[in-house]
Amino acid sequence: MPPPRASPSGPVHPGQPLPQGPPLHHGARPAAPPRKRTNAAAIVIPIVCGVLLVFTTSIGLVAANSETNAAGSDYSSPRGEPPATETYDNDYGLSGTESTYDSTTDSSTRESTTTTTTETTTATVGAGPRPVSALGEHPFNIEGNGAVNTSCELPPFATDLASQRAFIQALAPCLMKMWTPALREADLPATMPNVVVTGSDVNSPCGTRGWRKTAMYCSSNHTIYWTARHYSQVEDRDSAGPYLGQFAHEFGHAVQGMTGIMKAYNRAVYQADGSDTAEGLELSRRLELQATCYGGEALASLQNGGVSDDYILPALRDAGNRGDEYSNVRNHGTTAHNQEWARQGFYENRITQCNTWLAGASRVS
Repeated sequence: MPPPRASPSGPVHPGQPLPQGPPLHHGARPAAPPRKRTNAAAIVIPIVCGVLLVFTTSIGLVAANSETNAAGSDYSSPRGEPPATETYDNDYGLSGTESTYDSTTDSSTRESTTTTTTETTTATVGAGPRPVSALGEHPFNIEGNGAVNTSCELPPFATDLASQRAFIQALAPCLMKMWTPALREADLPATMPNVVVTGSDVNSPCGTRGWRKTAMYCSSNHTIYWTARHYSQVEDRDSAGPYLGQFAHEFGHAVQGMTGIMKAYNRAVYQADGSDTAEGLELSRRLELQATCYGGEALASLQNGGVSDDYILPALRDAGNRGDEYSNVRNHGTTAHNQEWARQGFYENRITQCNTWLAGASRVS
């Protein structure tokens, strides 16, 4: 790739064309650090254990939770088969803080299968942060809060399964770190999602995910299923940016899971008589576009933390080039609206600016 060129001075505002030339830094102020809470528990940053793709994260102590919070969420792909979304009604317990990287492949990848072990830290059951089942009027929407600027050392990128594993293993703790202060400020649980990196079909509480499908977050078990071969073989992506942007989007769904937004969405879809009704499809678009906006915030945080624009700008462009034009279901929003919300998250880096639930219908079509 050509070396990055100097960014222009002055802010870049939402509504301008997405840049195709010199890298641009978002014009919003860096996310302000959350106000200190006198009753906040200490935060223990994720630690990667050994050479296997396993790490255990304990971020505060969270209580056992029996509330229902379940949905499978993914991202419409500009290439390949349209993704399917499955919704299940299973519990998402927050009593443990278990994080696992599990990589599997099928024989066509010509790579050996790696089965990881899991170390688990079980939190003490008792009073603690709990998700809040709400959509537009949610306590996560604290004025001034966003994804805090976070440095992230990413390894050299390649599309083979082992390299994707290493890339995501380095990226996931950075995303958790940037979202934790805002979650803590809103008194919401900050629990690292499990991540399964796979080169083959994989089973989950949200159904079987084929390797040809895009990545998926399943809130039933708070897990991101990263279908590595989809991006490398179906979409033929060969640079780091789209992988970074897609994982930031899926982590945005994990944030929705931690806050309780995902649970409220699942309940609203049920009340709308299903995800294939007009109301259900609009709810899905609001959910997906919010995750896209959160992904834009994450890219701003990483850029301000020093991650190269050679990664950030292609990630932002890819996020704005996805939508229902590549699918036969109107459940993710148009490419124009994906671009709009990705840029809004990136330029503003404010959680309140990603509240798609209060946006007019014309912004989530």
